[in-house]
Amino acid sequence: MNPRKQRFYIAAAGVLAVIALLWSFIGSPVVLWHNHQLKTALTGLTDTSITLEQAVPFSWDEVYTFAPYTSVEEIQEVIGTTSFNLKEAESEGVLQLVFLDGGAVTAAVCAAPAALGYDVDLASAVDSTPCKLTHGENISFAVERDGGVVRLTAQAAQ
Repeated sequence: MNPRKQRFYIAAAGVLAVIALLWSFIGSPVVLWHNHQLKTALTGLTDTSITLEQAVPFSWDEVYTFAPYTSVEEIQEVIGTTSFNLKEAESEGVLQLVFLDGGAVTAAVCAAPAALGYDVDLASAVDSTPCKLTHGENISFAVERDGGVVRLTAQAAQ
């Protein structure tokens, strides 16, 4: 084999290995971008009432919230897929949102509302744990600002 080609193949393999390693540590760049878009959209809300279909700036089919201390394995079992972006909420009061689009994780948030700048409460619209909403349900959310945090609270269907 030509030494020049051999160096190229070694360099290409090295680059792919670095990309794979970064992907396993930080997760999908698409999910990270959607998390950023979600934060920007929700913290910038000025309406007093909105649906998730109107508020979320990317394509999604389902959104789930999970109780604190739910393991990643349990989350993956419920949503039916795996993702490096999923984390366990390791304390009370942590917001855990997982958005799916076409069966794949498209956004995954796991942090304290104060750090995110927003909070989403699906519990008043859904009677089960974990809570799940499907795109098209058009459930209205009350939007309130409290101490620098935008809170979206699902309003019970009338």
